[in-house]
Amino acid sequence: MGARAPRSPLVDSVSPRRGARFDLTGRVALITGASRGLGAAIARAFSQAGADLILWARDLPALQRQAAQLPRPIRHLIQRVDVTQPAVVRRALRQALRRVGRVDVLVNNAGIWDGDAAIRLSRRAWDRVVATDLTSVFFVSQAVAPSMMRQRYGKIINLASTSGLMALPEGAAYGTVKAGLMHLTRILAVEWGPYGIRVTGIAPGLFRTDMTRDLLADRRWSRRRRAELPLRRFGEPDDLGGLAVFLASSASDHITGQTIVIDGGASLTT
Repeated sequence: MGARAPRSPLVDSVSPRRGARFDLTGRVALITGASRGLGAAIARAFSQAGADLILWARDLPALQRQAAQLPRPIRHLIQRVDVTQPAVVRRALRQALRRVGRVDVLVNNAGIWDGDAAIRLSRRAWDRVVATDLTSVFFVSQAVAPSMMRQRYGKIINLASTSGLMALPEGAAYGTVKAGLMHLTRILAVEWGPYGIRVTGIAPGLFRTDMTRDLLADRRWSRRRRAELPLRRFGEPDDLGGLAVFLASSASDHITGQTIVIDGGASLTT
């Protein structure tokens, strides 16, 4: 458990920084699952916007490679963290706060798919998806929130999915968890809003990442699905960066509890 929250919440009516509204200079952002895919893309976008970064992932060599490619020599801290292990999370966060001093933005991005037809879905697969994609989000957020409460300002961004909005085959675990994550986002926004913490979500559609490589390798399916999309293309990881920067910046300070879909219009035609 983290430190106890203050007894009397007090909302800061303005951001602790003023100036360029999409500028993250001086902000410290913690990103989970930052070694590849959407997490790495968000790290690049935050780096370009001037943020200092704390990057978490289980694959330390991959994380180090991503950090070496960041576009600006902004201060960053790299930590090997399995977000499904609460003790590991608490220890890493204590180390990060000693080094960096605070966390202004938390991006809960770490996640897995592990899909199968509901009739075949194993208990082990179900538990892995729930632990990684939902339970870890709650406990990482719970660990980070007290420091945000003390400074009376913070942004938490949860990576959901359009799978939580649509009933897709083989998505019993993943889709159910992502739907739950969207509701968790709303509940945390209500509970933590009085302390100045904004909690929002991003629901990507089909993006080209390691998680979707096998699916997109089916060229016949890819051509057919792409032709059905209003924008006629799948998402690329860097398509997510602008939205993530917006939600992390003071430009979105009056938005909380909302999950924004970014899918090229796919959910409009499915």
